[in-house]
Amino acid sequence: MTEDEKFLRNVAHEFEEGFNSGDVDRIMRFYGDIYVDVNLRNPVQTKAERREYYAKVMARPGIQVRVQPEDIMIRGNLAFVRGTIFLIQDACRGGETTQGELRYLEICERVQDGTWRVMWGMDGPVQEYVAGSQGSSGTAAQQA
Repeated sequence: MTEDEKFLRNVAHEFEEGFNSGDVDRIMRFYGDIYVDVNLRNPVQTKAERREYYAKVMARPGIQVRVQPEDIMIRGNLAFVRGTIFLIQDACRGGETTQGELRYLEICERVQDGTWRVMWGMDGPVQEYVAGSQGSSGTAAQQA
């Protein structure tokens, strides 16, 4: 494993630790001045807007994450990090603890000091797929 891969895996670890402890500053030190969150209706965010976004998400009671980077591909000054985010929502008011699983892809850029900053990201629910089958839950491209 290269030093760059170690750094990028550590970004995921720091995100998890920062999120779960409510330390938004711990998370934000790995973001560039502009971040594009493909999942949002207005995807382009300044660092301040991204910080506010995470502060609101992290303020929800009982939510925890586990981040597991699985593949890292580095091409020049860009890195593509794919992995899984496990969401755990603790039971509130007598409800049940729920768990979710998302796949994520982040694009990072090497900055002048040689470290990496996250600049683009997207995530979504894991979908079951069996080769050769086409159920009603297929993507729009599969259904076309």
